[in-house]
Amino acid sequence: MTGPVDHYRTLGVPIDAAPEVVRDAYRDLARRLHPDWVVDPTKRTGSAERMAEVNEAWRVLGDVGRRAAYDRSRRQAPAPRRPSTGPPVDDRPNGRQGDSFDGVEVSTAAGCALRVGPVVLALAVMLGILIATAVLGPEGEVPSRMEAGRCVELSTTVQVVPCTVETPVIVARGVAGTTCPMVGASAAVAVLLPSRTEQVCVAPPGTPVP
Repeated sequence: MTGPVDHYRTLGVPIDAAPEVVRDAYRDLARRLHPDWVVDPTKRTGSAERMAEVNEAWRVLGDVGRRAAYDRSRRQAPAPRRPSTGPPVDDRPNGRQGDSFDGVEVSTAAGCALRVGPVVLALAVMLGILIATAVLGPEGEVPSRMEAGRCVELSTTVQVVPCTVETPVIVARGVAGTTCPMVGASAAVAVLLPSRTEQVCVAPPGTPVP
């Protein structure tokens, strides 16, 4: 399986390249990959595919906002795990095999907001309440243990875990669409539960529960 696309490598520029360097690299590649310059018909398919990659790299790196978001996603990408040679082992604390919310998916936006802390969350409040959808399945049940005071681990899924200094905490559970409370200087993120009628409000690690 291939890893994430490296747009900097696609354009052949360093990650700290100035905007004009990125632009010039794109223009140079676009000229060389243009169909008018590819005489050999057998190479045109590969050239077209390469041009598509170059265009996508320029779409991301040529825009200040998209480039900043892409750089953040590169920094937050998890380190690759070593493949296991033995059978799967559930080493989670408290023997939490079969928790009803182990398969709950959480959006990348919500996960990143809770990881980077109160500053980003405060900005999210000014832009509007961030709603992330947690999906168990078409007939999934609302996780009964996802209550105020419990801590969760967020990645591509959300799981209730023992509270530590690094785990976000659920500060409230209520009707979907309601505004999450401000807890001190922190704003909570609303995560919509599978019932579509309830939500939990998740705040940064260490936030006291009202």
